[in-house]
Amino acid sequence: MGRRRHSLIPFPGPARNIFARDFSDSSNPPVSRGHQDDAMKTHYGQLTIDEVRDADKDRVVILSVSATEDHGSHMPLDTDTVLGMAVAEGAAKLAPEDILVMPPIPYGFNEHHKDFPGVIWIEPETLISFITDVTKSLAHHGFRRILLLNSHGSNHPVLDLAARKTVIQSEVLCVSCSYWNLISKEINEIRSSPLGGIAHAGEFEASIYMHLHPDLVDLSTAKSQIAHNPGSKFFNLDLAGGGGKAMLMRWWSSVSEDGTMGDPTVATAEKGKLFLDAAVNATVELVREIRALPLLPRVDRH
Repeated sequence: MGRRRHSLIPFPGPARNIFARDFSDSSNPPVSRGHQDDAMKTHYGQLTIDEVRDADKDRVVILSVSATEDHGSHMPLDTDTVLGMAVAEGAAKLAPEDILVMPPIPYGFNEHHKDFPGVIWIEPETLISFITDVTKSLAHHGFRRILLLNSHGSNHPVLDLAARKTVIQSEVLCVSCSYWNLISKEINEIRSSPLGGIAHAGEFEASIYMHLHPDLVDLSTAKSQIAHNPGSKFFNLDLAGGGGKAMLMRWWSSVSEDGTMGDPTVATAEKGKLFLDAAVNATVELVREIRALPLLPRVDRH
C-alpha cells in the first residue's frame, strides 16, 4: 500500500522554539510530551526507546546546524538556529510521516566573527567530528537517511564534508544543503533589496525573524550595509545572487560595522512568511526525493 502524502501548503505560523527562552505565541501552546492522540511525533528527542526501536528507519532525519553570532544591533544572536529550526519543524508539520527532527547544533564555524560580542565559535575539525558522531549514532540505531540542514553560511563546506564522511563511515544516505540555496528563484521574486542586500542579517533573515518573533527585531537600529561590488566578476556573497565563483572570507569586522551585510531596513514580516513558506515547501520536496533514493550497495571493483 502507498503511504498517505501531505500536500504542500503555506507554513501556518511560528515554529515552537527549542530554547529555554519561550518565543512562542502563548495562544498557540506546544504539543505536550504526553499522549499526542493521532499526531505523529516528529521530534527525535520526544521519542521513547520503544518508539525509536519501532520507527520507520527510512524517515529522513533532519539535523539543523547553525551558529550563535552577531546579527547586527537589530537581531538576536540565535537567528540562525531559530530560522533553521523553523524550516525543519515546518517541513515536519507538512510531512510528519517522512521526517524526524533532531535537536539542533546551535554552534558553527564562525571564528571570523569573533570581533563582535557574543560569538561562540567551533573549530571546523571539531564540528565535523561532532556532526559525524551524531550521524554515526543515528546509523547505529538503524536510520538510513539523514539531511544536514545548514542555516549559517560558513558551515556549508563543513556540512558537505561531514555528509561525505558519514556516507563513507556508516554507509547510509547523508545529504547536506543550505536551505536558502533551495529557493534562490523564490527569494529573488519576493525581495526588495538589490544584489548584495541578502547576505547576513539583511532583508531575508530579518524578514523571517520578524514573521516568527516580531518583538525581537528592532529595525530602528538597523543599517543598510551592502558590501557587494557590482563590478566584480567572481565575488558575490548574496545568498540568492547565484553564489560567488570564487570565495574569500575576510574578518567580518573588516567589512561590517555591526555584523550586518545587506539591507535589513526593507525587511517585513509579510515577506518573511513568503520566504519561510518557500523554504519549508522546498525542504519537503527535497526530503521526499531523499526518501525515494535507492540504497545502492558498495562494490569492490579491483
